Amino acid sequence: MAVLIEALSVVIRCKAIVKNYYGGVDAFMSALPNKTLCSDGELACVNFMVPKDVQAYVEYLISNGLTFKQSDEAIDIVVVDQMRGMTTDCDWADIGEADWNNNPNHVIVVCCARPTKVDRIVVPEGWGYEESLSANCKYVDGKQVPKNLKFVRIENGVDVLLDEKTGQEFYVRRG
Repeated sequence: MAVLIEALSVVIRCKAIVKNYYGGVDAFMSALPNKTLCSDGELACVNFMVPKDVQAYVEYLISNGLTFKQSDEAIDIVVVDQMRGMTTDCDWADIGEADWNNNPNHVIVVCCARPTKVDRIVVPEGWGYEESLSANCKYVDGKQVPKNLKFVRIENGVDVLLDEKTGQEFYVRRG
């Protein structure tokens, strides 16, 4: 099996959650920072749109008993960028692309435990390809935010930015 990767994904070994996370699976589930969790039983994945939120979540996981990396090798956690791949060497997971619902026009990025057979892809509850970041990803480097994008409001925990040139709204999900 495999989990969906979108934006910046924090991928965690499920066995590490069971063995090392303070309070176990119940505590992990009750402390999720957003509603993007998906898990195939081997890997759990939580997605973010902002590097600062990824860093805060990884630090939180570390403070609750998990190990991020040792000597630049992922131990319990690996961060995966939808566009650039794994940010740390990792010998327990692989990433790649797959066609969602066997449609070659609907390509998604997935991560699976190594070794495994990707026979099924797990996505967050309520996820749909047409509205997804996989279908509609527009990457803006946080250091290079265009001056014409202005923050206008927070809506259901999502930052809403307005492109003053086009009138189009952009959304940034926060952790």
